Amino acid sequence: MPITILKPWFISAFLLCCFFSISLHANAQGKGRIEGVLTDTSANPVVYATVTVFDAVDTTVVSYRLSDETGRFRVPGLPAGTKLRVVISASGFEVFRKEFTLSADSANLDLGKIKMGTSITELDDVLVVAERPPVVVRRDTIEFNAASFKTLPTALVEDLLKKMPGVDVDREGNITVNGRRVNRLLVEGKEFFGSDPKIASKNLPANLIDKVQVTDDKEQLAQNPDLAAGDVGQVINLKLKKSIKQGWFGKLYAGAGTRDRYEAGGIANLFRDTLQVSLLGFSNNLSRSGFGFQDIFTIGGFNRSDINSINIGSDGAIAINDISFGGMGQGIQTASGAGVNVNTVLNNKSTLGIQYFWGNNRSVTGNRSNTRQFLGDTTLTINNESFGVSREISHRFSAFLKSKLDSFTTLEFRPSFGFIDNSATTTSSSLSGTNFDPQLNQGMNDENATSDGFNMRHQVTLNRQFRKKGRSLYFNGNMDYYQNDLSQYNDGSNLFFKTGHAITLNQLREQDQRRVNWGLNGNYTEPFTARLSLRLSQRLESLNTKEYVDTWQRDPNSGEYAVPDAGLTNGLRRKGYRSVTGTAIIYNIKKWTFTPGLALHLLDINNEFRKDPELRQSFSYILPSLNIRLGRYSFNYQASVSEPGVADLQPTVNNSNPLFITLGNPSLKPTINHGLGLNAFVNNVKKLLTLNVNINATLSENAIIQTRTVDEDGVQVTMPLNVDGVKRLTSSVTVSKQYRLSKVIKLSTRLNLYGTYNHGLLNINGVRSTTDNIYFMPSAQASINYNDKVELMQRYAPNYSKSTYGGNLYPGLSVWRHLAATELVLRMPKKIVWEASLDYSFNPQVAPAIAKSAARLNAGVNLLMFREDKGQLKLSVYDLLNQNIAVTRTIRENYIRDAETVIQRRYLLLTFTYNIRNFGGKVGGSNRLLMF
Repeated sequence: MPITILKPWFISAFLLCCFFSISLHANAQGKGRIEGVLTDTSANPVVYATVTVFDAVDTTVVSYRLSDETGRFRVPGLPAGTKLRVVISASGFEVFRKEFTLSADSANLDLGKIKMGTSITELDDVLVVAERPPVVVRRDTIEFNAASFKTLPTALVEDLLKKMPGVDVDREGNITVNGRRVNRLLVEGKEFFGSDPKIASKNLPANLIDKVQVTDDKEQLAQNPDLAAGDVGQVINLKLKKSIKQGWFGKLYAGAGTRDRYEAGGIANLFRDTLQVSLLGFSNNLSRSGFGFQDIFTIGGFNRSDINSINIGSDGAIAINDISFGGMGQGIQTASGAGVNVNTVLNNKSTLGIQYFWGNNRSVTGNRSNTRQFLGDTTLTINNESFGVSREISHRFSAFLKSKLDSFTTLEFRPSFGFIDNSATTTSSSLSGTNFDPQLNQGMNDENATSDGFNMRHQVTLNRQFRKKGRSLYFNGNMDYYQNDLSQYNDGSNLFFKTGHAITLNQLREQDQRRVNWGLNGNYTEPFTARLSLRLSQRLESLNTKEYVDTWQRDPNSGEYAVPDAGLTNGLRRKGYRSVTGTAIIYNIKKWTFTPGLALHLLDINNEFRKDPELRQSFSYILPSLNIRLGRYSFNYQASVSEPGVADLQPTVNNSNPLFITLGNPSLKPTINHGLGLNAFVNNVKKLLTLNVNINATLSENAIIQTRTVDEDGVQVTMPLNVDGVKRLTSSVTVSKQYRLSKVIKLSTRLNLYGTYNHGLLNINGVRSTTDNIYFMPSAQASINYNDKVELMQRYAPNYSKSTYGGNLYPGLSVWRHLAATELVLRMPKKIVWEASLDYSFNPQVAPAIAKSAARLNAGVNLLMFREDKGQLKLSVYDLLNQNIAVTRTIRENYIRDAETVIQRRYLLLTFTYNIRNFGGKVGGSNRLLMF
């Protein structure tokens, strides 16, 4: 008997009713409040002071708030009939204490005006440990006291962060603070495995942490001083307890399950005042990534090279430029990796860091797709199936040396190296037809590809502030070397039913890619008055890229691929430079900041072709910019220039798939983009409410589109072309709010509205048409925590996409998709933790051969063992209902594509984890509970 899955909207409605009922009950239990106004001895408001209400008997935190810009505070949700103590603290002021009891008849207490006396003693020295406030604001730093946020002995840093006000951790482990993304997570002020936030948040025990400090990313601001407030990333610094800096800590785990599934790994850390050493290793065939995106992006050197594609899966799987680092939901993956991270303080001015990663990934994939392309009264349908096995082995080394030359100047040097070997074998088949001719062509292809890649990057950064306020200097220099050698063998045949002829393909395509670039970038700001400043900037980059293609046909006598094919052999080498010289005026008046600017863009490119005459192109542009800020609101206009990629210029025909042939266009011109941005960021500390609004629009001149021709046999040929009038509008509104419903109940809600509008051009068979695409994805999420015993999260996100076309040449297309997710954690009875997650997707419009819906239900039970819960035995089941599929529907240009990918299906897994603790002091351990 089949298992019936409840509709996602029914689940959402039921759970939201539960949230509502709990909220009503909690509000009935705690309706009291205290309020007042804080001033200093001169009657000026004391801003962002922490007002904490404790239970006077056991000193547990009942609730807390920060004072606003006027010094006012209000702490709601306080229980009646309980003896309470309010403690008000602020950096530089004496501590205020008062005990009180609210009653049903007198539930509100107005403390009136409270004068805060000045103090030169640090808060940590005047507050007893039990009275330390959960949050303290110190100048530009928000500091959380970890002891104020209760976690279980098995909690990770990630679990600790989730409990802090304004901090959100999504399912992929990405961290935001008040709606702003965390760029780096440091441990004791030092990088931890390349500063990827996920490496620390998902591996370090929560109860090792003493304080969590949050600041703006000053390095990001130095590179781009005009960033809107809502776009400035955050940096989290974890301060460890003193006893931690005495020995090794970490964990080891191993697990085995049905269908030959397994996982094993470990991490070991040694943290001292001047030395950090971390070792990690892992291996699994569960299609999970071993490392985080930022680590691969930074340590691997990908942020120093051209990024053509980035894919991040819902389980944290990662692929960059189609190179997988584990997961990606593509088939069954076996991933192994190992790494070492060392940070050491050389002296009181210099810090050295070294990282090395090794990775080995093997993927077995299977794909099936149905593509319907609309051509007037004709619908071309293409059905594809493929099966493949791929392997990737990588070695990545990086280091950094940071030196503080004096109190105003810092110098940083970052070298990195990367080696990647890839191999892939793919067998594919296709069948094409139209509504008039059910069978147009049929094809089969066996492809074997190998590639060897190497990347080297060196970067030097100088940042200097001056005694004169507002004067600053930033300089960055880099050198980038990249090479990749690709050999691609194709053996296939294609039959065309209408004409009866066939094409046989037996060829070797060798591609030689080289890139040697260097760049200099700097800016200098000089203040003339308190209101007026001048900023000068200069960016100079070299362009030196080579891409040669040699094609060989198979010799029928020897069977070797030794017959050169001159028609498919060519290539180009691009040399040149780019210069951007800019100037901007910064004018401040009251709360307003105006920054108009001009930039001279010079672009000189010489394309040297192996067979054709060289083509030299020189371009110059004077482009304006404007940035306006009002507190947390900003508006900006920026014009920029981007040259075509080498792949778009490549003169060599790529016929690896004879049914889909690609050509380059050496005559392409640079694209000019005019961008408008509007940003609003509101953080109400009294109401624990965060609002982040981003609206961006882009108009492109000489945008690059892909023209396409489709002949009567269904063969498609694409070539890039410059067009004007391409427009894009993107908007995102995020509202998040936290409710402290009672002493034991916390509710977090988030609403996100995301949408895009694209206006472009189609050029198919020489006929141009406009296309308008709308994509809308709202989402709502609610999470409730009951005394750390019950945690429940519900999320619902419908997706809608619609495309319309000018001239009635193509029919309008629209797609709906529904996504719902539920997570549940129960910590009862003692030493037992139950967990479950349900992901439901519904695609009502996919092709008949593709599954419309799927429910992935994961569940597990954890047994905590040994003293201090050092051991954990977990029994988990992945895809309990055995319905897990990867289905996508894509609308692009004039076609709809439905695709289904083979991914992990149901298995059981038993895993044992042991936490290593050798601190010389008693400290609890940790292990991640949800490892799906």
